[in-house]
Order: sequence, then C-alpha cells, then structure tokens
Amino acid sequence: MAILKEIKENLKAISNIETITRVYQEIANLRMNKIRQKVLTNREFINQLSQVYSLTKRAYLAQFRKGKVTKTQQFFLKSKRPRVVVFLSCNERFYGTLILDICKEVLNYLTENKATLVVVGKMGRYLIERESPGKKIVYFELDDDKPKAKELRDIIEFIKNYQEIIVFHGSFQTILTQKVTQSNISGEIIVEKELEKVKTYLFEPSPEAVLGFFETELKSAFFNQAVLEHQLSKYATRMIAMYRATENARKQKRKLIIQQKKLERQLLNKKQIELFSPLIGRTNKNFF
Repeated sequence: MAILKEIKENLKAISNIETITRVYQEIANLRMNKIRQKVLTNREFINQLSQVYSLTKRAYLAQFRKGKVTKTQQFFLKSKRPRVVVFLSCNERFYGTLILDICKEVLNYLTENKATLVVVGKMGRYLIERESPGKKIVYFELDDDKPKAKELRDIIEFIKNYQEIIVFHGSFQTILTQKVTQSNISGEIIVEKELEKVKTYLFEPSPEAVLGFFETELKSAFFNQAVLEHQLSKYATRMIAMYRATENARKQKRKLIIQQKKLERQLLNKKQIELFSPLIGRTNKNFF
C-alpha cells in the first residue's frame, strides 16, 4: 500500500512537470515566432552594413597615409584599448547546452588571444567562475526577454572604448540547429600592407563624419542585432529542450500508470483471495 501511495505521488509530480514544461515550450514558441522574421530580415542588412564599415575604415586609413585627410586624429584607433570579448549568456536555466557551448568557445578564444572579458547574464558569470576560477571579468545585467534600453546603453558605452569588439552569441540556423557565432561588430582589423590596394573614395560630408556615424549609431545597431540573434537562438533551444522534457515526462507517466494498474490488480486479487479463502476452507473440510 505504501508503494502504491508513492506511485500516486510521483504521478502527481510528473503531471505537474509535464504541465510546466509544456507551458515553457508554448511561451518559447510564441516569443521565437515574434522576433524570428525580424532577426532574419535584418541579418543580411547588418552583414552588408558591417562590410561597408570595414571598407570605410580601410579607405579612411589609406587616404590618411597619402595625406589626403586633413584631420590628423584617427579617432577610431587612438585612445582605445585593443580588444574586448563579450559573452552573451542568460539569467535563467532551461536553454539546453547553448550557453555552455558559448562559454567553451569564449574560453578557447581567450587562451590564444588577449582581451578584456565582458560577461552579460548571471549564467555566464556562474560558468566562467566555475570553468576558469579567478578570471577577471566585467559583468553586466541584461533582461532575457525584454532588454532595457539603459542596460544595452551601459554595455555599449563600455565596449565602444575598444578598437576590436567581438561578441560571442547563439545564432539561429533552424529550429533544431543553433550555432555559436563570433561577431566582430567593430569592423575587421586593418592590416597595413593591405591599404595599398584600397580604392580612393569621396566621403561626404567628411571622412570623420562618416566614420563618426559608424562608431556611434551603427555600432549600437550591430550590437543590438547580436542580442536579437542570441534571443532567437535561446528561444529555439528552450522550445526544443522543453519539448524533450515534456516527452520524457509523458514516458515516465505511462510507466508509472502501468505500475499503478499492476499493483492495483495485485491488491484486488489479494482481497478476493482473502474474501473467498474461508469459503474454500469450509468446502474442503466438508469434502473430506
């Protein structure tokens, strides 16, 4: 009887888990569909814009070398630190292995490259402290579902002080496939010898004004796109993880129901035997 009671309690617990995972799955699906088209539509545009940014930097430096740029301050190179790596993570669990995979990529990169590490999200901070104790990080909070403008602004204000900004985040491929992506949102690194092959361009109103726009407004757009890409990837990962959890709960539930029915039959048979055993005993006695 104690075993049957335990099975019923387990059934109740698994039913609750099934309900919770199904709700999480539905919410993730709704949120994924809400931003999916926006992210995919902007992806190609942002990629092209990033290429234009790199081309503008090259052209500016090439003209600077030739003495065609009157302003001598290379504002996007001077007074800046070399490189920053941004690890976009999350604050909650239930995102499968996505955040751990990003963390591994970040740590692998940092073993070969020197950079300031910026971690965004509580899970990222926990993983870095666990996988690489004592590693120095700069930490920022960011809401998983609705990032606040101030939170984004604080991160951008910090990372814009670096020449090279590399963001590690999840990237949506298909609903079943998410990829860890390394996005350079500061334009590519300029190699001195490549400047000789750069074509001459006319900047309007001026080279400084054009690059100034990229350095402020468009760099923010690049980072915001990376955050949206990461969100979409997280939602897809959570939806699949919750689907699998729901299916596992259903399997466990079916097994427990079979065990429950088996025990209930055994108890019923035992009661019937106990009920009819006196009659069987008297019948045997009369027979002899």
